[in-house]
Amino acid sequence: MKRKILIILGIIVMLLIICGLVFYIDYENVSNNELPMSNVESSNNITINNDIIIIKDGKIQNENLIDTFIENSNNKQATKLEIDVTSNEKTDVIKLEYVPAEKNENQNDNLSSNSTVIINGPNQEFTYEDYQKYYGYYKMTKNEKEEKFDALHWNIKRLTNGNTVQVIFNSNTFDLAEIPVIFEYNLDSSLYKKTYDLTYLGRKDNGIKQIAKTNQFDNIDYGLYTLAGDVTVTIKQDKVYSLEDALKEKIISVQSILDQAKVDEKYGICEVAFYSDGGSIEYRYNDYTILKFNSLDGNRDLIIGMPGSIINNEQYTKINNAKEE
Repeated sequence: MKRKILIILGIIVMLLIICGLVFYIDYENVSNNELPMSNVESSNNITINNDIIIIKDGKIQNENLIDTFIENSNNKQATKLEIDVTSNEKTDVIKLEYVPAEKNENQNDNLSSNSTVIINGPNQEFTYEDYQKYYGYYKMTKNEKEEKFDALHWNIKRLTNGNTVQVIFNSNTFDLAEIPVIFEYNLDSSLYKKTYDLTYLGRKDNGIKQIAKTNQFDNIDYGLYTLAGDVTVTIKQDKVYSLEDALKEKIISVQSILDQAKVDEKYGICEVAFYSDGGSIEYRYNDYTILKFNSLDGNRDLIIGMPGSIINNEQYTKINNAKEE
């Protein structure tokens, strides 16, 4: 009887020891494991907040918020943006706000971009404050210093030089000695993508060369031409193809040329010019221009030519007229 009691007590003691060990191991796991990542802090000690742009030593997070802010302001919608820039352990806090216009029924709708405009009678001058009220304005606060830019003379855009992307206040009205830079970051940390390079090599003649007929590749309703030059495509900085071969071997598509031009324009790598002929667009690079026709007469052709405006080039006009005949 005593032996049975001792066996039972031994079993109870062993169970208590096992339970104690299990509890101890679980406690250690809980205390030693890191908590799951949240929107508070990342592994490299950069605060994560999906509502603000964070730039640390040139590397940007939440870059997509720039596009949202620009799109909202272009659509005349109130919008805000905060940017925290950290470099050399110093942090600058930048706050941007777009404030829509406060229209007044008594104001003259025929206002121009002149610095002074007469409204509501000969003795009333249109001031900078009036521009801000009538057209809306951008407000920038950088380290508590506030500046305002009216939306008639200014807009916000990117400008890329080498590996540096600057977000700037841009003006097509004023000749600026210094461009107002809001903030900047490294291109290689951005969402910018480029899978190939186009190179335009000018010829001595000013002729037109057809690269693709309508519907030959993915160009369903337009032809592809080069003007006064030849175009090559470079992949991964070493493989070079003529434009014709790159299309035939499906290295690139015709649409990808336009898609890349749109991205380059967004990052300020090329300039864009719009035409009132129905919607034709030129993407103007330093070394060449890409023209996509969208005219009211039905012309949809894509042209790659020399730098500058090429929409009124005589050589192409002759060919286009001949097609219509």
